[in-house]
Amino acid sequence: MNRLRVILALLCVCGAALAEPAAPPAALRNPAYIVVTPGGPADGGDFGPATPGTRTSGIQEALNAAKVQRRDLYIAGGAMPGAFANGAVYFIQETLRVPWFQDFRLDGGEYVIQYTPDTGDAVVFDSLMSCHIKLGLIVAQTDGAVIHFKPETKGPDNFSVITASVFEFNAAVGGGKVFPEVGNRGRGIGLWLDGADGPVLNNRISLVEPIACDKAVYATGQVLNNHMQFVFTHLSNTALDLGSEPGSTFQRNRVSASMDSQGIAGAVGAVIGGENNLFDLDFSPGDKGVNIRFAANARANRVTALNLPGKIENLAETPTNLVLANAGPGFSVETPAVPASGESLTNRQPFVVEALITEPGEVKAWTLVAAGTGEQSFSGPLHTGQSIRLEPGDSLRLDHGKAPAWRWRALR
Repeated sequence: MNRLRVILALLCVCGAALAEPAAPPAALRNPAYIVVTPGGPADGGDFGPATPGTRTSGIQEALNAAKVQRRDLYIAGGAMPGAFANGAVYFIQETLRVPWFQDFRLDGGEYVIQYTPDTGDAVVFDSLMSCHIKLGLIVAQTDGAVIHFKPETKGPDNFSVITASVFEFNAAVGGGKVFPEVGNRGRGIGLWLDGADGPVLNNRISLVEPIACDKAVYATGQVLNNHMQFVFTHLSNTALDLGSEPGSTFQRNRVSASMDSQGIAGAVGAVIGGENNLFDLDFSPGDKGVNIRFAANARANRVTALNLPGKIENLAETPTNLVLANAGPGFSVETPAVPASGESLTNRQPFVVEALITEPGEVKAWTLVAAGTGEQSFSGPLHTGQSIRLEPGDSLRLDHGKAPAWRWRALR
């Protein structure tokens, strides 16, 4: 009897050891990325072009699954086998929509997303918070946007917003030609930061190559305190158009960009609106047209220009924008006429200038009005060789019997 009891006890122990453990919660069964592959799911990926009924090579289905399962997403890449031969290409027949996420990572190798319609947006981002997004080269022969930031949906914090996130894109290829040709024109928008329904703020955004667009980078609505880098912006009608639209709030952003129109007739480098933004800009030596255009709503923006081969158009109603160029215009800056006695003259140049007195005239007193900060009056004459420094937006008022003569020089 004792031996039988021992055998039964051993059988119970073995049975317990062989029993399957309880299944973990669905969200924990596979903590790794959801994976999209060039032949998925036939080649082992969770999703891909073989996903039944897909119109986005399985990417939209993968995004939806990542949302439901609360997992990150990885899109597999693959190098080109030869020059101009396709590597990993994901064709999408409709707009790819990234739903709102928080604490989400979209990662991947190097690949091409090819948007096939000739109208509409290729990739649209809804609200995001604390996310890290990496996409490859996106091609869209469309009149819409290649990449469109458009926060609309309220996330868990009850905000419609794209914030505290990192974005990395290899390239955004618009609907124009990607090689210089006579009569070349760009089409569509490369990256549209659209803060109409919710702000785009406090992000780091890197787009290495916006190319062949009407507007390579476009910012409207509320776009605030972002760090943005555009390494090779070329073959577009307008490289940057940031905050120029009426009603836009483009403030406290830091923008670094290199621009080359590559011969597009009438191309414009940077259209700058908004206020209190920092720009680090580089223009191709061949771009002799408009390098910088300050929009009517631009004020208190600072631009450091590595070079400035073309023109500046200053349409700002409040002319307090400042340009610092490695090779500034110096004496080539326009010298205005001396104002009539008692009238003010404002420095509308986007440069710090010095008014050099060449003939003292008969000045009894003069007043320097610093833009928005007050004024200082002086009693007494001017003298030959005297220099009066004027920041952008500063004004000068002279009380004279005989007007002095001067020449203006832009400082660096």
